[in-house]
Amino acid sequence: MQPAPSAYLGEHQVVVKTVWGGHVVVPSFNIDVALGVVRDRIIEPWTTRLVQELLRPGDVYLNAGANFGYYVALGGGIVGVGGRVYGVEPNPHIFPFLLKTVYWNGSPKQSRLYRRALSNTDGTTLIFQFDPQFLGNGKAEHQHYAGGAAAVPAVRFGTLPEAIWNAENIDHLLDADGLMVETKRLMVGFTAVTTTIDQILAAESKIALIHLDIEGAEPFALAGAMATIRRSPGIRLITEWSAEEHFLQAPQPVKDLFLAFWQEMNGRGYRVRHVEPRLADNGSIFLSPPLSLEAMTGQAIHGDYVWVARENDPWG
Repeated sequence: MQPAPSAYLGEHQVVVKTVWGGHVVVPSFNIDVALGVVRDRIIEPWTTRLVQELLRPGDVYLNAGANFGYYVALGGGIVGVGGRVYGVEPNPHIFPFLLKTVYWNGSPKQSRLYRRALSNTDGTTLIFQFDPQFLGNGKAEHQHYAGGAAAVPAVRFGTLPEAIWNAENIDHLLDADGLMVETKRLMVGFTAVTTTIDQILAAESKIALIHLDIEGAEPFALAGAMATIRRSPGIRLITEWSAEEHFLQAPQPVKDLFLAFWQEMNGRGYRVRHVEPRLADNGSIFLSPPLSLEAMTGQAIHGDYVWVARENDPWG
């Protein structure tokens, strides 16, 4: 008899066995990222496949915006006890799920978990706001972070239970006629201290893959990763990106950070491609041709992008 693909653990916790064989513990109150795991046992199949293609046993992998640990678990199963996975997640309400995922997945020995916010400096305390129902949209209240913290209509609560949809708060999601407004959010605040990728990975001689999904803070994190990139020939990067959200709407200091990063990576012979959100019938991914600076800063749609050096480019 096969074990059930998921089980409720109580206190808003569901453990799911993924299609790739690992386990993740997800919050049942979440309806964006966790919904895909519980319903489909996989999220972002195209990025999942990309991580599987880029990592090897013994590799070192950093995943920031680790959330409840989907990619930390995926990477931990690939790199094995001879490798290491660094998971970075600033949200204290979600960090316990990340911890439990690592243990349920059987990969604590190769996992290093940090409750920090990635930036280009160490030791700054940032204030964040997030909606428990939509974990993928948390933002820092910081003037230089792209997007800001409250780009959608929001009501703020003091504790997580107060912000989980219930009879007491549901009217905050309605308009004057009682109609649900999909863009309204119930927000909870928390603080996190910044650090850099260079600081976290200082003891590692070479990194195989850096994977960022940090809601507009990517230019800061990349600026704080240059020493790591320079000492890791052949390193690959996966970054969430949108020309509109990450560049065109960003203040000039953020634009300058990305332009400096582009110049460095271009000088190192790196190409960047969009990872299309689909898979072929045989499970292979679709990638765009290499993109220009003009495309990345003017037309690039929201999604994941992969950076690979020309001499190590498996896609030609």
